[in-house]
This record gives sequence, structure tokens and C-alpha cells, in this order.
Amino acid sequence: MDNKVRSVIYAKKIFRGEDLGETMTATSYKADWKLVPRSEEHVYLNGVKKPLPRNLVPDAIPFPPLLNYFIMLERKQKGEPLDKPPMLPVKSVLIPNVSLLYKKQLSAAGR
Repeated sequence: MDNKVRSVIYAKKIFRGEDLGETMTATSYKADWKLVPRSEEHVYLNGVKKPLPRNLVPDAIPFPPLLNYFIMLERKQKGEPLDKPPMLPVKSVLIPNVSLLYKKQLSAAGR
């Protein structure tokens, strides 16, 4: 006899503190869920949400040590000043939720 229980779960999906809305989940693991008794429901529904800390990305970061060494060596050979270490410019790119984007594309294609 098969001991696996097959079911579909409708749940609010939260990923890294971002509410992704209610979704249907066919696969689930026991550690991912917590059954809340009715007497404690109000604590979860009316709880105060802490704002997520802002992730500030610097404009530039130092190069890895070996690459930094070669850049400084090249600067020395060209006769450029060696007073400041070279910095790698950083560009932050916002990537949307890929799974939601994929589902929208499938529904638009009629699949």
C-alpha cells in the first residue's frame, strides 16, 4: 500500500519577507508549514510586521587581490600614481520573480 498522501495546498507564499500572494502548491514539505490553532490565529493575522532592512549596495568594491596586484603593477609600469587602490564599479539590477513571470508567459501563450 502506498503511504504517500497526495494533496493540493492553497497558501500565502512569502519568499525572503516579500509577500508573493496566494498560490496553489502541489509539492510541500512538513518543515515548510506550521499549523496554527484557532486560538492563536489572531496573533499571526494581526501581528506587527517589521520593515525589511534596506540592502545598500556600494558604488564600487575592491578588486580581488591577484587582479589588484596586476592592475597596480600595470599602473607602476605606465608611471601612474599608486595612491588609491583600483575599485570595481558595481551596478545593481533588479530581477523580478522569475517563477511568476514564467507563469504569466505560459498563460499568455495559452498553455
